[in-house]
Amino acid sequence: MEPLADVISLLRPQAVASKLMQGAGRWGVRRSQTAYAGFGLVLKGQCWLTIDGHDPLHLCAGDFILMPAVPGFTIASDLSCEIVSLDAQAPLACQDNGAWYGDHDLEADFKQLGGYFQLDSANRSLLGGLLPTFIHIQASNPAAERLKRTIDLIVEEALADRPGRDLIVDRLIEVLLVEALRFRTESVDAIGQPGLLAGLADPLLARALRRVHNNVAHPWSVEELAREAGLSRSVFSERFTRQVGVPPMQYLIDWRIALAKAMLQRDAPPLETVAAAIGYQSASAFSTAFRREVGSPPSQFARTTNRRESTSSSL
Repeated sequence: MEPLADVISLLRPQAVASKLMQGAGRWGVRRSQTAYAGFGLVLKGQCWLTIDGHDPLHLCAGDFILMPAVPGFTIASDLSCEIVSLDAQAPLACQDNGAWYGDHDLEADFKQLGGYFQLDSANRSLLGGLLPTFIHIQASNPAAERLKRTIDLIVEEALADRPGRDLIVDRLIEVLLVEALRFRTESVDAIGQPGLLAGLADPLLARALRRVHNNVAHPWSVEELAREAGLSRSVFSERFTRQVGVPPMQYLIDWRIALAKAMLQRDAPPLETVAAAIGYQSASAFSTAFRREVGSPPSQFARTTNRRESTSSSL
């Protein structure tokens, strides 16, 4: 599989909440950091979005913003507005009437479909580091035509009052998440931030990344990956670390552990099977690496995770 497809498969994105947000006049709200991935699709009007640690973004109708690991952020009609702090420790509540900001006596001049995704809990923090803080896709970008078709369907459903609207919107949003993550051009704001997308945008690094994902059990070395990329060892290592955000061997370890978590969470196979599948010579070598990276042995991780999932499925 392609590296990005691998990551998306492990993250298992699922829309858990979405609602329509409307504004009129002057308004501004702030949400604190959450454990969910967030998105916003501007349906009408414009706003300013300020993500903690980044310059303000001007969003217009049709613009889509994706935040795989949601930091604190402020959204406002203009940058000089008084900001109201909102509780964001839980996902947005699904309400038929959504949320209204600003002057209730005026007709809404701003509409946005916003909400949260739930990502696989076992790998959310690990894999979240491979993705950028945010992805901003502008409606005016001619390369976003495929995304635009999905967005048009979401807008049509979100603004309609037909049976099954919420279910269809949630499924379309999940499709949009996948499309947004694999949408890579130099004009996307995500490029330039260290992570998997930046690495895949570099043709030479992409060769090495694809080789790792196509054969994770191979005993890769920095020298061999550098040859795959057509670079010297030192140049490859520096370039990989700068673009992806971690050194090549740490990326390999992180990916192997992520795959192991998914296997243990899904089927709980023998440790020898897991070790062989991801490139460790023995179960003991795998257990040592897993404990070092995760903080607990694989057997304990499997028991805890499977118990948690069983409890959650019985509720």
